[in-house]
Parts: sequence; C-alpha cells; structure tokens
Amino acid sequence: MKGFLNLLAKAKLIELSEDERLAASAEPPPEALTARPEVPAPPRLREQASDEPATVPATSALPSLAEACPAPDGDALEGHAFEDIFAAAKVPASPYPAEKLLRLLDGLRAMDAGTRKMAVLAMDAADDNWQISDCLSDADFKIAALEDHKRQLAAQLQDRERQSSELVDQIRQVLEEGTAAIRKQIAELEQLLEREVTRAAQETTSVEAGLRTARESAARETRRVDAEIDRLREIPATFKAPDAAH
Repeated sequence: MKGFLNLLAKAKLIELSEDERLAASAEPPPEALTARPEVPAPPRLREQASDEPATVPATSALPSLAEACPAPDGDALEGHAFEDIFAAAKVPASPYPAEKLLRLLDGLRAMDAGTRKMAVLAMDAADDNWQISDCLSDADFKIAALEDHKRQLAAQLQDRERQSSELVDQIRQVLEEGTAAIRKQIAELEQLLEREVTRAAQETTSVEAGLRTARESAARETRRVDAEIDRLREIPATFKAPDAAH
C-alpha cells in the first residue's frame, strides 16, 4: 500500500507527509507485490474522515435459536421407553401386567370379540395366580401415567414455543436496531462522499486554472524574451564583420 502511495505521490496526485515518504521509500515497487494493493484514501481525506462516522461494525452476533433452546440430555420430546414413564409415575407392580394380557388377546385375534372375552375369563377362573382385576388396575395406572406424560410433553412444547417466540422477537429487535444504525451510517458516508467529490472537483478546477495561468504566463514571457533576442540581434547583424560571422 505504501508503494502505491509512493506512485501516487510521484504522479503528483497526492502529497505525502514526511513519515509516509520515509515509509514509502522502504517499500518494494507495486510490480513486485503478489497481492493486489488496496487503493488508499488520500491523506487529506483520511484526516477529514477521522471525525466522520466510524467503520460499519461486523455482523451482530445474533443469538442462535438452536443454541438458546436446546433439548437437554435425556429430555428429548420423543423416544421415552414406556417402562421409564411408568417407573417415573411410580406405577405399582402387577401380578399380571396389562401388556401380558394384550399379548394373550393378540393370540386370540382369530376369535370374535365375545368369544375372545369368554376365553380370557375362563383362563382367569382356571388360574388362581392372577385376576382380571389385576390387569384392569394395571391398565388404569399405566393409562394415567401416559396421560400425565402427554401433559408434560404439551407443557414442554408450550414452554419451547414461548422461549422461541421471545428469542425471535429479540432477534428481530436487534436486526431492526442494527438496520437503522447501518442505514444512518450509509447516509452519513454518502454525505461525506458527496462533500469529498465536491471538494475534489473544486480543487481540480483550481489546479487546472493555475496550470492555464502558468501556461499563459510562460507564453507571454517567451514572446517577451524572443522580442528582446530579436532586438539584440540587430547589433551583431549590423556591426559584426562578415568573416567573423563564420
């Protein structure tokens, strides 16, 4: 960049400070740079811009919805084993669990509902180790446990929805505030650019007018000197011997 500044200074497009001239003299020429140099702002523009709007900041670190509302370990919304749900609800152990009776009913699907019921009641009467009431009680406990699990699931989802809604509102607010700030900076930078373009045009006009004045002055001086030379040549032309002229 300093080498490029040096080229601009040699072309008399900008004027470097003493420190910039010393730094530029130590830099390799732009042709030796492998990366494309960044075009710097003229020193005068940099000085004026010191009190102007600051550089637009990097993108705001908006909160991540995935990070803000994660499902804690072991608390996913699905996949809970029924045994864990029943254990959490402290469902008492049953001499004949409801699931065992369901497997028995599945084995009797070939029968109609009435025949299937009579067969189960007959098994109950023939076996003193279990009673239909045990299965009914176990099923009631487990149904209640599953209904409570559903309510907990709905509450978890409602809480997740509330957190997500609040976070989305925060993100929108930050976006609106950031957008307003950036647009304000853009407007200020556009005003700065307009002022610099106007100033550059005025200075260019002034420099070009000075150049025209210098050219006209040099032309007048040249004509004046030529006129004096012609006047002085009258002396040698009049008094110098012809042989001395060679």
